[in-house]
Amino acid sequence: MSEKGANIDLLFRNGLKDYEVLPPAGVWDGIQSAVKVKSRPIILLRVAAVITVLLTLSFFTYRLSMENSGTPESVVAYNIQAFDPIISVPLDKLKPLEIKENNRFNNTTAFAPVNNTTDVAIDFDINDSPAQPLSIMETRSLSISNTLRAKNSLLTSFNILETKSPEINYPDFQYLPENNTPKLVNRWSITAMASPTYYSAINAGSDALSSQILSSEQPLFSYSGGLAFSYKISKRFSIQSGLYYSSLGQKVDGINSYSGFQQYGTTKSGHNFEVLTSSGTVVTSNPDIFLSADGAERIVTAYTKDVFDPNKASLQPVNTSLDQNLSYLEFPVILRYKLVDKTIGINLIGGLSYNLLVHNSVSTTLDGNVYPVGDTKGLNPLSLSSSLGMGMEYNISSKLSLNLEPTFRYYLNPFSVTSGTYIHPYSFGIFSGVSYKF
Repeated sequence: MSEKGANIDLLFRNGLKDYEVLPPAGVWDGIQSAVKVKSRPIILLRVAAVITVLLTLSFFTYRLSMENSGTPESVVAYNIQAFDPIISVPLDKLKPLEIKENNRFNNTTAFAPVNNTTDVAIDFDINDSPAQPLSIMETRSLSISNTLRAKNSLLTSFNILETKSPEINYPDFQYLPENNTPKLVNRWSITAMASPTYYSAINAGSDALSSQILSSEQPLFSYSGGLAFSYKISKRFSIQSGLYYSSLGQKVDGINSYSGFQQYGTTKSGHNFEVLTSSGTVVTSNPDIFLSADGAERIVTAYTKDVFDPNKASLQPVNTSLDQNLSYLEFPVILRYKLVDKTIGINLIGGLSYNLLVHNSVSTTLDGNVYPVGDTKGLNPLSLSSSLGMGMEYNISSKLSLNLEPTFRYYLNPFSVTSGTYIHPYSFGIFSGVSYKF
């Protein structure tokens, strides 16, 4: 029995080793509520923080209001646009100020000149603000005295704690309202321009005659100039038009001219010779001129070498070339874009021009003397050209400027359409002139 009692624990452990009993369903809920750890009161901490911030802001606001309580309720302001203009009167004609009838003012206004200045004192109630300021007179200097003694006092000074009145002296200023009128923009401008011009042509054909014609032609001195009107559409864009006069010329080499042919000419058609050029067909109107060329294809005449020999007829040689001169009136429509808008401005220029033929002549020279030969037939009376250039503008003043504009022009249609040739002229010029804005 004693042995069994000594091993009672072992007996129960071995007997209950595989024994399992499930607890009731509500046992764990009671245990969980007993052992649950309580969380920190976060909501209370947030409420305490908000209260602390509010109290701190309230304290600083109170201190700030106490510090600013000594500032004057009325402040004199200068150089600020007023409702009533201030009238300036000479010092020697100073008269007492007129006080308007207003319940907000006390009729205790006084002034006294001190050292060539005028002290103006206006007594009013600090708690009331006048409906309109008094119209005072401007003097050479202004002295404002601070005599704040009680509620009804003179003008308050900028520092109420100071006992000595500040004195503000100004020179001869007239406090007038600011002029906010917008500045006028110079949208229109007139420009006078002139340029030497280099004239040449581009062969768009592939025939041998066109190549032969162009190889024997050289540009003469040409020029262009006129007046242009420009309107500024916006800050960058402007449109320009006007009237230009252009003189274009070229020298046709390989054409031998002789004088003294009139006595041999028997042609009844009105002209004896025709010369093919890139600008058209030269037709002679001077019956005393005889023409011959190295290439027989260029000259159309009944007096060929096998019919008439100028050397045997003892004709006088004049020259070996012809000068072809054309003049046009140009009506451009140009659009300008300002790339740089400074003292030296840069513009991009492009547009179209209508060219009206106004002069047409052909001549030759001998020892500086000009001999007329005829004119060019088959020219288009109106041609269209395009232009592209870069303009540089130096502004001397707001209205006057100097202009320099290198410009390239290409003629969209040829001056004439010679059979089998497609030659388009072009020119390059450096225009310079003066522009006036208004």
